[in-house]
Amino acid sequence: MAPDLPFLERLAQLPAVTAQSTLALLERLPAVQRDPVIGPLFGVDDEGDTVVNPLAPMVLQQFKDKPDLTCYAALLEGLTGIWNAAVRAAVVTRLRAAGLPPDDLLLRLATLSPTLGFTGEKAGLSREWLADPFMQDALLVQQCVVRVLFALRGMAEVRAQELTTRA
Repeated sequence: MAPDLPFLERLAQLPAVTAQSTLALLERLPAVQRDPVIGPLFGVDDEGDTVVNPLAPMVLQQFKDKPDLTCYAALLEGLTGIWNAAVRAAVVTRLRAAGLPPDDLLLRLATLSPTLGFTGEKAGLSREWLADPFMQDALLVQQCVVRVLFALRGMAEVRAQELTTRA
């Protein structure tokens, strides 16, 4: 891989890594809570029991349920979710400052961008979001960060293998 390529292009040049391989990686790591990337999602409580960030099992289940999902695609999905939440927050701040009534907010978001207006999402998501936009997008961003961390860690294993098996 050429070192002067932008980061996402360098990652795209890696061999495809299934998102499901992250599950096997977790089983191979001797102390997952000590991993610098995904370790903070796991820990041990005062009684010595393993504790897991509640978003980790959900994201890992999504990885398991989509056998064709690659870590690169999961990374892009996570970054896209974070981007959409950031843009939505900026747009909503401007629309509210301009005096747009709450009832018109979702309609305006939908006309500005399909991804901002929840087009194609499960029924009721837009109403849930409107009830508490901060909490809904904060949860989305947290889930996306967990997705990005697992995807990057899975891809890092392939890169580590490339680096350590060179002649």
